[in-house]
Amino acid sequence: MKKKFIITTTIPLSLGFFKGQVQELKKVFDIEVISSPGELLDVFCTKEKVKGYYVAMNREISILRDIVSLYRLVKMFFKIKPAIIHGSTPKAGLLSMIAGWANKVPTRIYYVHGLRYQGVHGIKKHLLILMEKLSCFFATHVYAVSFGVKNVLEKDGITKKNIHIIGCGSVNGVDLDYFSILNPDINDLKENYNLTSNNFVFGFVGRLVKDKGIHELVNAFLRINKTNKNARLLIVGDFENEDAVDANIVQEIKMNPAIVFVGFQTDIRPFLKMMDVFVFPSYREGFGVSLMEAAAMEVPAISSDIIGCNEIIENGYNGMLIPSKSEEHLFLAMNKLSSNEKMLKEMSRVARTHVKKKYGQKELWENTLKSYTQVVENV
Repeated sequence: MKKKFIITTTIPLSLGFFKGQVQELKKVFDIEVISSPGELLDVFCTKEKVKGYYVAMNREISILRDIVSLYRLVKMFFKIKPAIIHGSTPKAGLLSMIAGWANKVPTRIYYVHGLRYQGVHGIKKHLLILMEKLSCFFATHVYAVSFGVKNVLEKDGITKKNIHIIGCGSVNGVDLDYFSILNPDINDLKENYNLTSNNFVFGFVGRLVKDKGIHELVNAFLRINKTNKNARLLIVGDFENEDAVDANIVQEIKMNPAIVFVGFQTDIRPFLKMMDVFVFPSYREGFGVSLMEAAAMEVPAISSDIIGCNEIIENGYNGMLIPSKSEEHLFLAMNKLSSNEKMLKEMSRVARTHVKKKYGQKELWENTLKSYTQVVENV
């Protein structure tokens, strides 16, 4: 009989990290999932053919709501009686590790996707650090999404437990058949957005918040566009909160004719296909998934030299690394790549090969199953 393996995430959107991987895990385990209620939970369960449960969880710190969520998880685990709990994302990770410990679940895996405390200050930072420490304390095994995250966890004294890395890192690798310029299912949408072969297209995919470097990106592009009228900035993603972004930046994104703002897209491949350079000036990441997807589409990148991202981008090889929060360095890198066709072509040529070698999805799935099987067998 297969052992019951529960995957928990705070919000259903994060279950996308396990798309396809669940089928590999089902070869050995009986997979079920828990997340906050929402249509995406139902969609995931239907596609992956797994049973799902919902427990409302708040992404932000909310002590009363968190206590209620913890109580519900404790009751649910008592009823389900899992052998393995896999806690992903900060809040679900913390609550599921405590609830699993309370129910004496023998294998409790806490998977660290990123370190939220790096982007905040004051009391909130101390609380987020405490959350990470507690999640690791109540877990039997700790995994990190990248070597950079592992190093920070050790350096900051978050846990003394051995921190596992699967393969070269990443949660789910990259689907090299799906993210391929040769995939016939990818539509050519350039004309829809008035883009021609004369345009040089810088692109960004992600949440439109300060921590993603959106201010530096827009300002650097405006400087580029002053001398290169054919330059375009293609932005894929939504504002998490417009009030959190300077009003003048919001105005430029929405009104500047040289900025193509397409909002959130369920399929980002047609937009990656339009880009000459992917720009990702984020302040902090656990692992730059969008960098990996852009590279699979043969798009070189300019990225902040931060943990996770600097494991995907090798400076001067498949892209350029710059200091985070530096508009000047970003401007210089964007200017350099847009004016050096030879360098751009060479980086584009090696981009896909590099991620294929390190982050191919099928190999990562196999290594994930092997790692979790070994962990359970050694309990």
